[in-house]
Amino acid sequence: MTSEQEEAKREKGEETKGAQLQEEGEAAKETAPPSGGAGKEGEEAQKGEPRQPVDVFTVLRFCISQLAAAAWQKMGLQADPLTNEIHKDIEQARVAIDCTAALVEKLKPKLEGQELRDYESLLTDLRLNFLNQSK
Repeated sequence: MTSEQEEAKREKGEETKGAQLQEEGEAAKETAPPSGGAGKEGEEAQKGEPRQPVDVFTVLRFCISQLAAAAWQKMGLQADPLTNEIHKDIEQARVAIDCTAALVEKLKPKLEGQELRDYESLLTDLRLNFLNQSK
């Protein structure tokens, strides 16, 4: 293989890697939780204006939803989205529920009304289902 062929192959690999990273970034944007104020903020981002930093409480909300989903899966009540199989691991479910509760506790000062009731209801549902599944 000539040096020109090697260089072309290397460039093609970088292009492929760049496209792959771009696709992953776009997928992450689609799955990221909203940052609170849609509308104007979304328009500013499209115009190329700087975005506001992500609020830590938004990150907490995202982490809570991910841990709760993991708890449902580890209790054997939901299939793993990657394998589409049910795997029950009560100890991991316990850790996921405990961490979810700790994060909700940290988030409570920023919660009010229906959102607070929703998180409390989520924890109650997780804990009751945990008790049923651990028998």
